[in-house]
Amino acid sequence: MKILCILILALVAAVKEAEQDIRTGHIKFYWSGSIASMPVGVPIEVAKQYPKANAGVDCVTNDIPLRERQEEYARRYNEKIFAYVTQKH
Repeated sequence: MKILCILILALVAAVKEAEQDIRTGHIKFYWSGSIASMPVGVPIEVAKQYPKANAGVDCVTNDIPLRERQEEYARRYNEKIFAYVTQKH
């Protein structure tokens, strides 16, 4: 139960960070991957037009739960930003 609460708080934080970045005009996309990094949950063609944020890029770890949390945070953030940039244009 404690892990679930932590995950939910992190996901809420991702959306809040995205909303704040939209308000301030600091658009970026989170990328992840140890060898070949990719934007999480959005088309690469869109994400490469904006600054990159690190969600575990070049990070080699055996901590699978950490990687899953990083990627889920990035996915939630990127979804919100992607919705904004695709509406805007």
